[in-house]
Amino acid sequence: MIKHDFIFKEGIWIGEGKVQFSTSPEQIHFYTKWVIKKITKNEINCQQQVEMRGGGDTVYNHFTFSDIKESGCTATLENEILGMASGKAVIGEKNIAWEFRDHSDFEGFEVYELQENGDYLLHAEYVSTDQHRTTIDGRIWKKI
Repeated sequence: MIKHDFIFKEGIWIGEGKVQFSTSPEQIHFYTKWVIKKITKNEINCQQQVEMRGGGDTVYNHFTFSDIKESGCTATLENEILGMASGKAVIGEKNIAWEFRDHSDFEGFEVYELQENGDYLLHAEYVSTDQHRTTIDGRIWKKI
């Protein structure tokens, strides 16, 4: 049985952190909200909303986790900017991670590391085909 609350149990998670684009030296503060909904025994749907401090567009990501096993599953990401990509997720005792490779427009990964208080630290890196890199570091916690 998977012991992670994030992704694998219905609920709302919120968080914040910093994002940096390789085209700029500055870091931008962001806020995120995850809504986790379990659809079937072997498929979980999640909506992620990301807002940058100072305005701008809000990004909406739809994640589907399927073929769920103790050690991993399939992760699918869909949004208006990137389209759809599928990859592999791995599930460890203290972390959840997924990566997208061989996609025509980008590749990247996200790692969520469970903390003693139940929060998760996150680190993600994505790179586009023209080698523009996005690096994300932050923290998420379950909304009470």
